[in-house]
Amino acid sequence: RTPFAPPKALPGNLPPTYPESARHKGIEAVVVLKIKISDQGEVVRVDVVRGDEPFAGAARAAVTTWRYRPALDDGRPTAHVMQVKIPFRLHS
Repeated sequence: RTPFAPPKALPGNLPPTYPESARHKGIEAVVVLKIKISDQGEVVRVDVVRGDEPFAGAARAAVTTWRYRPALDDGRPTAHVMQVKIPFRLHS
């Protein structure tokens, strides 16, 4: 039996667009999302666990476009639910 392998984000997944209204006010935030990744590696569901607008909407919009190498259970692709943390920082 092969051990479980979690999904892995593919290169090219773009970060969310920083909301301009928040940028002008100097507001930073962290959004936590619960996402379901299909056995094809597509994000098929996004739920906001923590985070307020406009950050939550920006994070959700970006994550729905992301692609993953699917989770593997005993070598077979399988759907998987996981949390992702999306930081919005003005200066890294």
